[in-house]
Order: sequence, then structure tokens, then C-alpha cells
Amino acid sequence: MPRKNFTIEDLRRWQQRGLLSDKQLTSILAEEGLEAEPEAKEKKAGLNLVTVAYYFGGLLAFFSFAVFVGINWEGLTDWAHLGVALGAMLGIGALGFWLRFRRGYPTAGGLLLFLATAIVPLLIYTIEKLLGAWPAGASLYELRFDVLYLCLGSLAGTLAMLILTRFSLISLFVAAFVHLTVLDIAQIIAGGGDYAAQLTAATCGGLILLGIALTLWGRKPYAFWFKLYGLGGLYIAFTILFVESGSILFGLLFLLVYLIMVGFSLRFREVIYLIFGAIGVYTYIIRLVFDTFQGTVYFPLLLGGIGISIIVLAVLYQRYGTRLFRRRS
Repeated sequence: MPRKNFTIEDLRRWQQRGLLSDKQLTSILAEEGLEAEPEAKEKKAGLNLVTVAYYFGGLLAFFSFAVFVGINWEGLTDWAHLGVALGAMLGIGALGFWLRFRRGYPTAGGLLLFLATAIVPLLIYTIEKLLGAWPAGASLYELRFDVLYLCLGSLAGTLAMLILTRFSLISLFVAAFVHLTVLDIAQIIAGGGDYAAQLTAATCGGLILLGIALTLWGRKPYAFWFKLYGLGGLYIAFTILFVESGSILFGLLFLLVYLIMVGFSLRFREVIYLIFGAIGVYTYIIRLVFDTFQGTVYFPLLLGGIGISIIVLAVLYQRYGTRLFRRRS
């Protein structure tokens, strides 16, 4: 017959039901070499006090390290820079691995690994300086190949950390360095020029498509961060182009893109597309109102109407949102 397994939780449940006495439970724990108390486990992820404390602590640690580097960096030698960056990355990373994979605290450990990953670019920059790169007074264009090595090294390092740790928040770093690498390669090929907004829009559009592909492949936690970075970057770049352009056709294209976003929200049952789609549509409407009616007596009334419509849409979302975004079984 197959051997049946049990856990400490099973033993405690049997004790509560009267199937085991306190003495029997103690004897079984001693015989099997089990801990008297079950190993501490993390609370379920979500908006709770523990999660807020995790993220607040992570942000505070990141901010503190950034301030320390900013204040003291110039006063340290290059070898001291290497020691600080490498020591911080290894120390924080080791604690993160221990908590995430040894002690059963995946979010706490993952946030520490996220902080360790944030130090990777600083470490690569320090190594480049020790090798004689980044001469003082050089322009960004003159440093374009050094920047490329930094971006490629950081992309490889953050991607390796993402695969090794499986903490989805690190996807943000991967997306950021994909974006920066594309910008730097374009600068090298084009020899200068102001194409940042166009390239950002194209690259972030690709990251959104990558997020959709990951969603379809069942990698939703990673997909969310790629889509969030892509949607945020696309909105910023597209809005800059929209404001700078006086073309009616480009304005209609802007509107069409964000109407498609609203359609994506219904197709994929994801609120993130609806949020950015609504922001984009309202950006178009507000720009249209400013261009057409600014300085007229109707301008304040139209802005007031836009504000009321936002409230009404928020009410409609609360009323029908659950039904619209309920996952198909």
C-alpha cells in the first residue's frame, strides 16, 4: 500500500478533534524530529499591513542607499566604490535568498532581491571606471559605447536575476534596460538626433505586446510589470508627440490607440488597459477642449462637464466593473 504523508497542521487538527492527546502529539513530534511550531509563513499577498510594511521598508532602504551614494560617492576611491556596490549587492541578495527560498517569506525576500538587483548597474559602472572608461568631461554621445556596455550588462544581470529568483517585480528593471538599450543603439546608428519620444513609443508598444504574449502563455505576474512599464512609457511619449504635433490625423491616431486600449481591457478582462485607455481618451478630449474653446465663456463649463463625466464613469465602473472584468471559467 502507498505510504500516506501528513503535516504538522494535520496533527494539530487531529489534536483539536480529540483524536490525539497533547502527550501523544508531543511524542509524535519528538519521534519524527518535527518542529514544535510550524515554520512561519508569509501572509497572503494583498493590501494588508504586512505588505505595506514590506514595500515601505523596501522603498526606505532603496532611498537610504541612494542618498548615501549621492552624498559620499565623490569622496570615495574607485576601489571603495566597488567594495560598497559589491558588498551591498551580495549582502542584501544573500539575505533575500535566505528569506525567499529557505524561510518561506517570498515577498520579503523578493523585495530584498529587487534591491540587490537595483545595484547591478552601479556595480557595472564602477567596473567600467576601474577599466578606464567614462573619462571626465566626456559628453553622453562620446560615451555612447560605454553606455551601451552598461545597458547590455545591466540587462543581462537583471534578466539573470529574474530567471534565478522568479520575483516578477524585477521585470520592471528588465523592461527599463530594454528601453535604454534601444535608445542608445539608435543614437549610435543615427549619430545623434532627437528620436527619444518616437523610439520610446515604439519600444513601449513592443513591451505591451510582450506582456500580452506572456499573459497568453500563463505568465501573468511577469506580464503585468512589462505591460505597466510599456503603458506608462507609451503614454508619456505619445502625449509628448501629440502635444507637439498640430496634425489632426495624429490626434485621431492618438485617440484610436487609446480606444483600442479600452477594447483590450474587455478582451483580456484586465483593468490596467481600461485605466490607461480612459486616461488617453480624456487627454485627447482635454487637449481638444483647450485648443477649441480656451478663452471662451464655455471653457469652464466644458471642464466642469469633463469632471462630472469622470465621476459618472467611476460610479458605472463600481456598478458594472465586476461583471465586465470577471474572468471566464
